[in-house]
Amino acid sequence: MKDKEVLRQEFNRVILENYKMIYHLFFRMLKDHDEAKDLTQDTFFKAYKKYNSFRHESSVSTWLYRIAVNTGINYLKRKKYITERTKGEDTVANAGTDPGVPVEFDYTALTNAISKLSPRQQSVVILRVYQNLPFRQIANIVGGTENAAKVNFSHAIKNLRSILRGVKK
Repeated sequence: MKDKEVLRQEFNRVILENYKMIYHLFFRMLKDHDEAKDLTQDTFFKAYKKYNSFRHESSVSTWLYRIAVNTGINYLKRKKYITERTKGEDTVANAGTDPGVPVEFDYTALTNAISKLSPRQQSVVILRVYQNLPFRQIANIVGGTENAAKVNFSHAIKNLRSILRGVKK
């Protein structure tokens, strides 16, 4: 077990090297500076609690991405629950009733649609769209093959189109 001071210094270096990357992930996802900062802090807090048990089977940045994506997915799920409870309706299900007409939607509708995907599809979409990561790196983060990441992304896009058109599955 590492000395606490050494561990703290090492983790401070990890924060300095990865803070912008994690913050930008959340900012691209949420388009809100304060929420992005809060989720970035939450991600590093979770990582710090588990840092001593990090096995270095992947890079630190890949490990942080995993934590960040899961934090983001959980946040979107909570936000969706709160939005649905306060509004009393699902805004995405009411969007675009005519499939022949292009759907104009706001960012909230897209965020809500992403939150309806499976956790794996959410992860792949977030990492590909918001972080512009290659599928090989996405596969390392979510666990699986590059081809599986591509297939998950393709299915996620198909599902998002259906959700945003108001097509019930």
